[in-house]
Amino acid sequence: MENKKTIIGIIIVVILIIGLIVASYLYSDFNKKQLNLLTDETNTILKNDILTEGINLETKSEKNYATVEKAIKEYLLKLKNIYSNIDETYNQINPNDIFSAKNIEDKNFEEVDAILANYKEKGENSILEYKELTKEENISNNIKDKNITSRTDYYINLYDTVMLSDVMKEKYASIENEIERKKDDLNNKIEKLGKIEDFLKENDKYWSIKDDKIQFNNVNKMTEYYNLLNKIED
Repeated sequence: MENKKTIIGIIIVVILIIGLIVASYLYSDFNKKQLNLLTDETNTILKNDILTEGINLETKSEKNYATVEKAIKEYLLKLKNIYSNIDETYNQINPNDIFSAKNIEDKNFEEVDAILANYKEKGENSILEYKELTKEENISNNIKDKNITSRTDYYINLYDTVMLSDVMKEKYASIENEIERKKDDLNNKIEKLGKIEDFLKENDKYWSIKDDKIQFNNVNKMTEYYNLLNKIED
């Protein structure tokens, strides 16, 4: 009787061990598959120009790997959006809107000054925001408030391995250079707009507002004005 109980006990232990081995194998296989999916996604991001090709926010991995993947993609999207916003600001500048009748009514340029100052501030803030976001401390902190359900250190290290890699840092630097370039383009356009404002102030006796438009009483001054407008897009 005692031997029978022993044999049953051994059988139960063996079954449990086999179960653990199978579970361990399945868990290991799952991790390998998810790590490969995450690696493929990050490699795609590293190879692409995210400023022009964008970022696919759809997560391909699962569970905690998906949390890491999403954190990586959303943070990079945040960096990309800084460039997109300053690029949009640059492209939306319309001199005819800035120097519209309502903005220079009674030859008062306070509204124009406010608009130009706002554009300049956006340019300055964009690069400051980017530099702040690409500090290593802030990059690392991005993953720490995510809902990682197990092995937190492992997944944080996995995130850091990608986001703080030399290849990714090169991408950060490349994007920063593009933002700096776009900020310089924006400032150049603002400077040209400032020259138009100065021209209108210095030659205020040659123009007036009629029918909600600038009307010149001197052909030469009118030509100079439109030449300045054309230089905005040069």
